Amino acid sequence: MKSMNDKNVQAEEIKIAQERMEKFIKANYEGIHNVTFKGKYEIDPMGGIEVFGYYNGDTSNKFDGIYDKANDKIMGHSIGAVRKKECRDKDCDY
Repeated sequence: MKSMNDKNVQAEEIKIAQERMEKFIKANYEGIHNVTFKGKYEIDPMGGIEVFGYYNGDTSNKFDGIYDKANDKIMGHSIGAVRKKECRDKDCDY
């Protein structure tokens, strides 16, 4: 059974995952003005946190991404937006 402290730690980790995902999307994709996260998330056995949401206020502009907390970066993601030219060969800093 999870303790209240475990739930608080998990909530903080999810918040960090969302913040990093938002920075990643805005740094690497064109025309992203705002990001909204759904309440849905998944934590894999290796500790990665997958977050889900949409951008620019349009629920059809969906994205998801996996945050690797051990390395403090987004490891995998899916989004239907256009990559910035300078970020096509490798991820831009975020």
